[in-house]
Amino acid sequence: MPLVKAQVIASLKRNIKEGALRHIMELLIDFHIDKSSVEVVEVINLEEWFVNLINYLLFNTMPFIIDIITITVYLSHFINRYIGFIIIAVVILQI
Repeated sequence: MPLVKAQVIASLKRNIKEGALRHIMELLIDFHIDKSSVEVVEVINLEEWFVNLINYLLFNTMPFIIDIITITVYLSHFINRYIGFIIIAVVILQI
């Protein structure tokens, strides 16, 4: 899992930086005249925040949600639907 996570993060960072650079190079010369290099670099460095957000959602939140849904469906199907409602209520109260 850590290897997959590292590959996903590295690929995401590379794609964001390449896309940002491609976008900047395609802009008109007026943009480049009006902006300083520091402002452009700061915007490109915002990718770290975006990667952290995707990392948190993809590797922390999604497994939790998938586990809860799987447990709820399984117990609702094999025991009864009220157990599913109880699980959902407990999860919502814990959040």
